[in-house]
Amino acid sequence: MDINNFPDKLFTKKQLLSEYFPAIHIKTLERYMRDINENDDFKEIISRPTTQMTMINAKGFYLYLRYKESRLYK
Repeated sequence: MDINNFPDKLFTKKQLLSEYFPAIHIKTLERYMRDINENDDFKEIISRPTTQMTMINAKGFYLYLRYKESRLYK
């Protein structure tokens, strides 16, 4: 997939998975979100405006997946 296919917008977890990453399960996304919060390079792609709402940047999440892929074989 091309990075230009992902908008630089915030989405809820369900919107992100249904529209852009349908192969990822919600529990996997939550595990990735914990990893993202610990990584200073990607921490800004998650926004929590309230305690009940989490928003994720689609383009940033795609870049995070590419980052994970690049570190897979190191």
